[in-house]
Amino acid sequence: MSYVGLHVHTHYSLFDGVATPEEYINRAVELGMPALAITDHGTLSGHRELYRIAKAKGVKPILGLEGYMCADISDKRDKSERSGQQDLVYNHIILLAKNQKGLENLNKISEISWTDGFFKKPRFDFAILEKYKEGIIVTSACPSSVLVKALEEQEFALAKKHIAWFKNNFGNDYYIEVMPHNAPEINKYL
Repeated sequence: MSYVGLHVHTHYSLFDGVATPEEYINRAVELGMPALAITDHGTLSGHRELYRIAKAKGVKPILGLEGYMCADISDKRDKSERSGQQDLVYNHIILLAKNQKGLENLNKISEISWTDGFFKKPRFDFAILEKYKEGIIVTSACPSSVLVKALEEQEFALAKKHIAWFKNNFGNDYYIEVMPHNAPEINKYL
């Protein structure tokens, strides 16, 4: 079976995904998709509903998070405003739990993001991700990721540095996302 790379966002206020978990699962069933991932922005709140409905309808639920990641531990504590693409106070990243340990670590990352890293968004950093990496699959995420931001500014050495860090920490559990709505030159770089 092949898996289609689809993120379901049910955090309605962001309008990334405007359907309910049940509507997404029903559509997955219609399309014959064996699995569906949920990656709400900064929250795990949609997990229980998607899990329950997916299990009832024979679809494998993949529980994840579209997290907000800081550059490093000092940045996580830095509450100052930034202006450049590389200097924003957070970047997007997709984390998927591949097993029970991954789900526990995803919960821990989320908890730290909300209690220790919060500044405009619930954030975590490279050190936290490295500490709680077991059982987690990572994807490079959308145009708001550290990788795409570096590519947009043609900071290829920085982009390679980010890729090397993720490959070193996650090996074959790190994926680079190529999206049809990216600028063509970004997809070429990716």
